[in-house]
Amino acid sequence: MLLNNDNILCLSTSDRQAVLIAYLQEHIAKAIGINASQLDVQQPLNHLGLDSLIAVKLRNRLRSDLEVDVPAVKFMKDSTVASLATIVIEQLINGNSESVSPEQLPILSQDEPKLAPIKINDGEWLEGEI
Repeated sequence: MLLNNDNILCLSTSDRQAVLIAYLQEHIAKAIGINASQLDVQQPLNHLGLDSLIAVKLRNRLRSDLEVDVPAVKFMKDSTVASLATIVIEQLINGNSESVSPEQLPILSQDEPKLAPIKINDGEWLEGEI
């Protein structure tokens, strides 16, 4: 079953939590290079070697698959897989609470060029050494 926000919202509350935990556990484990069964859903992610690049990649995955916007910093704090699942559920139910309202956006002058958004797929990441 392809996981998206519509089929998550159709589930019961407990099933929703379980499905999201399994989804996050799978993607986080894959991103940090371990087996999903080795990832304790109650252990803080920053204790597992999760860095900012991995956090951005996971955030982008959530945006793409579930249309929610969990800030990358949430992955870096003492968040766990279980607490991230709760954040995602809250956003799915209440709408994207992390989004910016039109009043918060900067006002562009007529002289400033407008940039078109670019959609980046997961496979388009470049990796290299600095």
